[in-house]
Amino acid sequence: MIVTWFAKVFVAINSNKKTSQIALAIAFAFLLALIPKANLFWISLFVLTFFLKVNQAVEMVFIAVFSLFLDFLDTFLDKIGFAILTVPSLGDFFTKLFNSPFFYMTKYYNSIVMGGLVVGLAMFVPIYFLSKYLVDIYRDKVREKIANNKFVKAVVNQPILVGIKNKFGAAVRFYDNIR
Repeated sequence: MIVTWFAKVFVAINSNKKTSQIALAIAFAFLLALIPKANLFWISLFVLTFFLKVNQAVEMVFIAVFSLFLDFLDTFLDKIGFAILTVPSLGDFFTKLFNSPFFYMTKYYNSIVMGGLVVGLAMFVPIYFLSKYLVDIYRDKVREKIANNKFVKAVVNQPILVGIKNKFGAAVRFYDNIR
C-alpha cells in the first residue's frame, strides 16, 4: 500500500494534474502533521480535505514525511502554544472555550496543539506558494533531464520495472476514472 501511495504521488507530480491541488495537499499535510492526531481540530481539518480539490495521495505521503520531523519541533510548538495560552487578555476567552463541550474536545488547551495550529496556519500560505513554485520548477526544468538520463532509461526499461509500471498505470487510470 505504501508503494501505491508513492506511485500515486510520483504520477501526480509528473502528470498534468493542477499544481494548485498538489500544493494545497502539501500545505494541508504540513498543518495536519503539526497538530497532534487525537483531537477534533485534526479530525475536522482532515475531513475538510476530502471536500476540497486536494490530491489525497500527496497529502497522505507528506503527512507521513512531515511527521518524521515533528519530534524536533515539539519544544518550539510547546513554547509558542504556551505563550498564546498564557496571554492575560485572552484568559476569559479561553475559559469560555474550555467550558464549551465542543471546544473542549479540540484540546486547544494543550500547548502543543495550540502551537501546532498557530504555526501551521501561519505557514499554510507560504508553504502553498513554495510547493507550487517547486512543482512548477520540477515540471519545467528537472523532469525532462531525469527522463532523458541514460541511467534512468536503463533502469526503467528493466523487465520487472516495466511490469510494475504497467500494473501501476492500470491502477492510476482506474483511480482517476472513479474520481
